[in-house]
Order: sequence, then C-alpha cells, then structure tokens
Amino acid sequence: MLQQVKELILKDIRLNWRERYALYSMLLYVLSTSYVAFLSFEGVISENSWVALFWIIVLFAAMNASLHSFKGELNRQALFFYTLAKPRAIILAKTLYNSGLLIILTLISYFIYSIFLGNPITANLSFILCIVMGSSALASVLTLVAAIAAKTNNSAGLMAVLSMPLLFPLLLNLIKTSKICLIEDSLFLAGNQLIFLALLNIVSVLLSYLLFPYLWRD
Repeated sequence: MLQQVKELILKDIRLNWRERYALYSMLLYVLSTSYVAFLSFEGVISENSWVALFWIIVLFAAMNASLHSFKGELNRQALFFYTLAKPRAIILAKTLYNSGLLIILTLISYFIYSIFLGNPITANLSFILCIVMGSSALASVLTLVAAIAAKTNNSAGLMAVLSMPLLFPLLLNLIKTSKICLIEDSLFLAGNQLIFLALLNIVSVLLSYLLFPYLWRD
C-alpha cells in the first residue's frame, strides 16, 4: 500500500503542476487579502487582530485548496481508480499531499502577511511548529469533508456546512497557540497546545483511514 500512496502522491503533484493556475490563484488570494488588510488597517494592527486575521486567511485558502481534491477519484475516474488502488491508499495520499501543499502555502502566507502587516511573533520556532501541525490538521479534516462533499451536486456548499463545526475548535486552539507565541521563549508554554494539535492530526488521519473505504464503496 505504501507504493500505491507514493504513486498517487506523485500523480497529484504532476496533475497540479500541469494546472498551475489553481496554485497561482491561491497565492493571488493570499497576496490580495494581505494587501487589503494593509490598506484597511493602514499598516497598524493589534497583535490579537493580527493572529485572528492570519488564521482566517489560511482557513479560506485551505478550503479552496481542498475543495477539488476528489474531482477525479470520486467522479469520472472512479471506476479506473477502484481497480488500481486501495481506498485507504487513496485517502492517505490525498491527506499527505494536501497537508504538504497547505504547509507550504501557509508558510508563504506568513511571509507575505508579515511584509504587509509586520510580524509581532517573537517565539518563531513555536509558531513555525504551530503552522506545520495546524496546517496538516486543517488539511486532514478538510480532505475527509471534501471526500464526503464530492458525492453531492453542491460540493462547495456542503463542504462549508460540514467543515465549519469541525474546524471551530481547531481554529480556537490555533489562535490561542499563536497568542502564546507572541511571548518570547514560550516553547514550553505552547507545549500543551502543540501536543493537542499533534493528537488532532492523528485522530483526523485515523478517522479518514477507517471511514473512507465505506464512502468509496458507495
């Protein structure tokens, strides 16, 4: 199954490289929202507002990136993939690919956002860990929700309805962890929050691993 996961990830990388406009559109979204925030706040923003706005931007970028995750596997090419790969290999590959993509996108967003609105973060190591684990948790949850929503005619609407209740606790934790990172040398203080993010990643992946085969059969 590991070989199937590897090949499926490489397939997604090749397909998305051919359709680079999707990646460019997400980068344009981050750039434009950061610039609008800069104009709105005139370059001066409180630390709490900085943290909240940053994760709101990342949230909608993550939803946009995950929305079309299963546009091929669960629609036109479903039978083809059904004969080639195990369902658990498909969901693991999608989760890993979306996690890697969102981590890179969030790090780029952090860089662009900091250029326009400054960077009040002092515990950079803790915040980078928060970005990595928070982005992967967002991707894990949204990948499973995208798989469910792809079975309907209104996948975008259903994805928004299903994902928001699941993402609220995660967003609150990310904002709380980010506020701790405003304090210097706060890796110890942020430890419990980072452990929670790591456990949330594990739970999300396990749920996807266990539930996706039933969705795949339908």
